[in-house]
Amino acid sequence: MGNELHISSLVVQARPSSLLMISGAIAALPGAEVHAQSELGKLVVVLDVESTAALSERMDQIQKMAGVLSASLVFHHVEEASDASRDALVLQC
Repeated sequence: MGNELHISSLVVQARPSSLLMISGAIAALPGAEVHAQSELGKLVVVLDVESTAALSERMDQIQKMAGVLSASLVFHHVEEASDASRDALVLQC
């Protein structure tokens, strides 16, 4: 495992009829949190992962969910992970 922490945000557009199911499925992914959603089907998602590969994998998982129309990366920040934050990240994954 590297010494990096990748913090990213996405805007996910989903079918409004699938919003609750998709929101729950995203929240169940390791390192993912749904911070906001609208009844029109938009969700703001934050991902905390250990690598660009993990970020890509999470985005692929979200984009392939039934009812998801798109998932767009809005923000991506990389920082050196301290031992404490790295341990917390491992526990999430």
